Amino acid sequence: MSRALRFFVLSAFALALNVSLSGCMTHETRPLPRINAIQASSEIPEDQLLDVGVRLLDENVPKDEKTQEKEKIFPDVRRAEARYIAMQMRNTLEGTGHWGQVRVVPADADALDLHVSGKILQSTGAMLRLEVAVTDATNRVWLRKTYEQPADTRSYKDNSGRVRDPFQNLYSTLANDMLAFRQQLAATDLQAVRRVSELRFASDLAPYAFKTYIDSDKKGMFHVTRLPADDDPMLVRMDRIRERDYALLDTINEHYALFAENMSDPYTNWRRYSYDEIEAQDEAKRQALVDKNRKLQLK
Repeated sequence: MSRALRFFVLSAFALALNVSLSGCMTHETRPLPRINAIQASSEIPEDQLLDVGVRLLDENVPKDEKTQEKEKIFPDVRRAEARYIAMQMRNTLEGTGHWGQVRVVPADADALDLHVSGKILQSTGAMLRLEVAVTDATNRVWLRKTYEQPADTRSYKDNSGRVRDPFQNLYSTLANDMLAFRQQLAATDLQAVRRVSELRFASDLAPYAFKTYIDSDKKGMFHVTRLPADDDPMLVRMDRIRERDYALLDTINEHYALFAENMSDPYTNWRRYSYDEIEAQDEAKRQALVDKNRKLQLK
């Protein structure tokens, strides 16, 4: 068991003990409207299906311990979140049926049709803020946006077994934004992304053979200059190597998926505890302000 996962298990145990002694503290709040990711209503042609790589998020952990404490950042937790949140983004995208293979990949992974990168700006049981960028193989930026979502506290009270992530609205909004951009592209644009992705992979491995097939302009946008023959033996060989590369990414993705699955319950408990702690602190500050105003009025 990893250090981060052990931390969550211990936190979950402490929370369970606390709840058994004092009861659940989660405050009643107005339920948030649920946002669902738009599902595909028809089959998408294979040559327009883009494979997506969701990179592990930038943990964004300050080196200064006082800053960590002030911003309620636990380095072990944040490192685990960089994997867990990426997996939630991946699961949401895959579930829509609008994309090809969707994988969580290392931060330096390349050679996929579409890449989703992100940085954790804030992550507590009460709020999630992410800086997200989506870029395709041609270097076209689909979006660069900060997503902010308060927790849906219904998830903290749901004991049905399969609990909806308290920040699922954020993941669904991201998926819908990506779909909206993709729908602006013509079928030829999507096919070009796939071709550039394939030739960039081949050019990286065998530049002497494929360098002349692809070029970039002054803005760094890649485009195909000419196409190799379908039966080009070098291209066939590159396709086989790429399939092996995909198989390795599939294995890595399965590792991240297992980690997220094992982490889900203790992490939800940790988030619930974090939410209650933040609410208790805010309530104490509000009460202190009320008491101060009363004292001023009595003078």
